[in-house]
Amino acid sequence: MSQNIAKTTDISGSDVGSRDRFIEASTDIMLHLSDKVVNLIRKPVFQERIQSILDPIVNHVIGRVFPYILLSSILFLILLLVTVSTFIIVMRSSISAIRSVDKSMMKTGLPEDW
Repeated sequence: MSQNIAKTTDISGSDVGSRDRFIEASTDIMLHLSDKVVNLIRKPVFQERIQSILDPIVNHVIGRVFPYILLSSILFLILLLVTVSTFIIVMRSSISAIRSVDKSMMKTGLPEDW
């Protein structure tokens, strides 16, 4: 008995069924590998080993970057102080200008087109 089974192909002419099987197999492999990696990472021995590798690296990076972080913080504080002092100076000069205009208006009165 021969059965006439039509193959399903896509535009490129490759068998769609084999591609689906490949995708399914690769997904199974990825899931299996990810489970193995998660189980490996959860072991305390592995965590200690990773920590013993990463601790010196992190300490070295922090030691090299810390002066720049400190310098940036100091420059930021100086910039903040300059900005606040500029704001205070501008506000004081604006208030004194308003007071002088008010005094001159009191002496001469309001303009007619006011």
